[in-house]
Parts: sequence; C-alpha cells; structure tokens
Amino acid sequence: MLTTVDEVAVPHDVWVDPRVVVADSTIAGRGLFFSRDIAGGTVVLRLGGRVLSSAQLAAEIDDADRDPGAPYVDTITVHPGRHLVLPAGTTAHFGNHSCDPTLWHVGPYEIATRRAVHAGEEATIDYGTQSGAPGFTMRCRCGADACRGEITSDDWRRRELQARYRGHWVPALELRIRSGDVDG
Repeated sequence: MLTTVDEVAVPHDVWVDPRVVVADSTIAGRGLFFSRDIAGGTVVLRLGGRVLSSAQLAAEIDDADRDPGAPYVDTITVHPGRHLVLPAGTTAHFGNHSCDPTLWHVGPYEIATRRAVHAGEEATIDYGTQSGAPGFTMRCRCGADACRGEITSDDWRRRELQARYRGHWVPALELRIRSGDVDG
C-alpha cells in the first residue's frame, strides 16, 4: 500500500537488501553490515512508514520521551515540514551514522551504496543528509578521519557537505540548499 506526498509514492514498509545484516558495531551498539561485496550505486534500502508534519512529529517524540517503554521514533525529513517515521522494529533502525558513509540517498526513499563496498563493512549514512527536524543534535563517535564531532539538523548549511553530497540529500534538504533557504 502506498500514500503520496507531493505526488511521490510513500511505501508503508521498509525493504532491506538481504545482503545487509545486523551485527555488533564499533560505532554504536548494533549496526548494518554488508554480508557480500556490492557494487557502487546499488539500492540496498527503501524506506517507508508514516508521514507526519513537523508539529505531529514533535508531539510523537514528546510522547515517546515520556514513556520509557515506547519505541524509538526513527525518522527522516523527506519534504518541507514533512517527516517519514519508520515502523518500529525495522532492520533499517540499526543504520548508524558516519561522517564518511558507505550509503547515501538516491531518491526520497531509496538509499544506495556510495561506492563499491566489501563484505564485513558497516553500512552507514550521514544523518546530516536526512535530518531536518528543528533542534536535532547528536554527538558523533563514528571514528572517521573527517568526523564532525556533532551532527545537527543544520548540517545541510555546511558548504563542504553540500559539495560532497550534491544530489544525495533528502528532497527537503536538497530544496533548502538549492533555494538558499537560511531559515529552513
């Protein structure tokens, strides 16, 4: 079943390539890893879930923060003021951040290998390319040579990241970059 946001179909479920598996990570807890070599540009994740407004997302996060038994609200910004909340318990939840990721966006909901990857490598993405909800901040422990130390919902403003990930941001952040929208 699909819904649409700005005429783009939004899958309800998450698809993960079977060559991507969950294992212990040196970055954070558990992570996604490639079980086989995969060519660069191969789609390995298709995200899906519910699309919420910024206000709805803030309320859902507040509710989850008040309930210790509530599942983590796993979300990415997909369109201006619209956020995709992934279903609880999806394998994609284990995707860790890296400032030198092996994955990047190739469409609103598609994530592909950024380069050829090898079996045993961790499947990571730069959260800065998909986090546009106001106030998001996260301490980074990815260990990359170019580690920023902190990831925020304002990372899209960094010119070096704009150049590095040109064409590989979620649509909302790509639109902000192209329009020069400094207010987000």
